[in-house]
Amino acid sequence: MFVRIKTIHSAGRSYRYLQIVENSREGGRIRQRIIGNLGRLDELVQSGSLERIITQMVEHCPGVRILKAQAEGSLEVLSDLVWGPVLVFDRLWEELGLKKLLREVAAKNRRLDYDFERMIFAQTLQRLLEPGSDLRGSKWIRTVHEPAFASLRLPHFYRSMGPLWRKKEEIERALYARDLDLFNQELDVVFFDTTSTYFEGTKLAGWAKLGKSKDHRPDHLQLVIGVVMRRDGMPVCCEIWPGNTADVTTMVPVIEALKKRFRIKKVIVVCDRGMVSKKNLEAFEKAKYPYIVGMKMRGLVEVRDEVLGRAGRYHEVSDNLHVKEVLVEGDRRYIVCFNPDEAKKDRLDREATLEKIREKLSSGGVKRLIGNRGYRRYLKVGKGSASIDPERVKEEERYDGKYVLRTTTDMSAAEVGRAYRELTWIERLWRELKDVVEVRPIYHWKKRANVKGHIFVCYLALYLAAFLRKKLTSAGFEIPWDEVIRDLSSVRAITVNVAGEAYLMRSPLGGKAGKIFAAVGVKPPALAQPVT
Repeated sequence: MFVRIKTIHSAGRSYRYLQIVENSREGGRIRQRIIGNLGRLDELVQSGSLERIITQMVEHCPGVRILKAQAEGSLEVLSDLVWGPVLVFDRLWEELGLKKLLREVAAKNRRLDYDFERMIFAQTLQRLLEPGSDLRGSKWIRTVHEPAFASLRLPHFYRSMGPLWRKKEEIERALYARDLDLFNQELDVVFFDTTSTYFEGTKLAGWAKLGKSKDHRPDHLQLVIGVVMRRDGMPVCCEIWPGNTADVTTMVPVIEALKKRFRIKKVIVVCDRGMVSKKNLEAFEKAKYPYIVGMKMRGLVEVRDEVLGRAGRYHEVSDNLHVKEVLVEGDRRYIVCFNPDEAKKDRLDREATLEKIREKLSSGGVKRLIGNRGYRRYLKVGKGSASIDPERVKEEERYDGKYVLRTTTDMSAAEVGRAYRELTWIERLWRELKDVVEVRPIYHWKKRANVKGHIFVCYLALYLAAFLRKKLTSAGFEIPWDEVIRDLSSVRAITVNVAGEAYLMRSPLGGKAGKIFAAVGVKPPALAQPVT
């Protein structure tokens, strides 16, 4: 809608009329419709009517009223809250079907006499923006602009975890089915990642166990959390076990359950060298699961001597991936992968390390050199002396830019290399996301369902983050996660009072916020609007 001046010629004279016009699309064409004729422009100006009309219209324009009040010093700020993340993640939440599903859960449970769906959304959003305890969360929700959060209280945080955990498998199935329909992807390759988390307390003794802690806290009871992912980085499900559970006892049962739950015909397991052991490989082979696993190059004699020592020509798959196939004793199949860019980086890093060693040797710092694991691999150590060992330096050159895979699949060497490279990408993504979505602190000591529900909320936060990442990548935007959160959080909802009337203002879209809104399909709210 806009104001247009229409010139009309009559009796040899020209008259200019002021009109309010609206554009509309009809049958693929733009047509203009006159909303109203305000009259002849010269008569409106001469009589003072034009100024009066403009003044009256301005009184109904929130933005102008706010600017006028600010200039007069009469603008009162009532609140200033985070808004951007709510708008973006709520759109994703609804698109994933979680809003509808959780509302259906609440409708079937009479004990959920509060907004259960908004409670779970609030806790998921908290993991992304301000990870912390439930007590902290009950205060944090007052800092974001979502009117439905106003009725939520601390007891609702505690009461929500049990009902959420009981719907875990149903939610995972719904998300998987949605992705299957949307992206038309069959789950043929799965990536398995585990981590552990510990508790502050002892009331879950008998369920949480002492075990090998990835947090370097072996003195605390812990749980092991496993996440299964697709090749595009989207999670499929999460599982929880006692803290003394080994990977070998978790992976095969989880995959068996996956095949039944999601009706998967074929599964190829891909995991990195941190999860590879003789028992794991034997378990995969016994269960007849094809696998692609990363192997340790220095610690395994067969890999170091037989595989890396075998002559052969590399085949170029892409600029940063060259592959070579090696068979040992006719049945053990290895793929040696070479990345020229990483080889150059490894060489430069080694040269920098050797230069530091030379500096320290010249200054007599032998003991500090020997105690440094990174330096020691290049040294020849004698009684009270040390020197750079040329043979060890030459040995390290063999590993520049290389990694070795073992596989039982019938995939080509190029396909195996690409599949494992996808795991590397997923690991990098998940390390970034897991740094944001902190599982701890866990203070749900009394009920197992509450602890599991807390962890499942973290899983939902990871799912939302991965889904947003997928949207941004599809739109051609590569934005670091910390910038995503920072720029979205800079979009504020500011409530002001102007002459006794409340108005809601939106701060400008700073940084990459506009691109994020566009990728998700969210139309930014008006810069100013009356509060209803």
